[in-house]
Amino acid sequence: MLRHLLLVLFVMLTGLAHAADTGKPKVILNVVGKVTTPQAFSLAELDKLPQKKMTVSTPWYPEPQTFEGPLLRDVLQLAKLKGDTLKLQALNDYTIDVPAADSQQYDVIVASRLNGKTMSIREKGPLFIMYPFDQHEKLRKTEYYRRCAWQLKQIIVE
Repeated sequence: MLRHLLLVLFVMLTGLAHAADTGKPKVILNVVGKVTTPQAFSLAELDKLPQKKMTVSTPWYPEPQTFEGPLLRDVLQLAKLKGDTLKLQALNDYTIDVPAADSQQYDVIVASRLNGKTMSIREKGPLFIMYPFDQHEKLRKTEYYRRCAWQLKQIIVE
């Protein structure tokens, strides 16, 4: 009886996993709104962009951490933004408005890696907006720390 129940459970789970596998890479970031070309990025697509690595001190970790990912300006350039404000939305529906000019003035990255490893949702991933706090003292303020949306899922250009 137990063997039969386990077999049924295995078949059900295998079927669910197979049905969920569409062969398409999973989209982890959408860039929409006032853009010429809306974008839907998978991790692999973000990884194809030039990557920036920075080690930075933040309020969320006791020691400096190394973040890696494409520059936010490169991500936005693909969408050809037409707005001045970026509404960053996280998986938990946290939303923060950020001036689009930040992406030009600073090397803000869309980090997908923390200390060389892909970030899980539990580790504030899959994407974490990170400012170069150690390079610009004026960024070490609550106003800029709030702009570091983790678990980023969407950028709406307004």
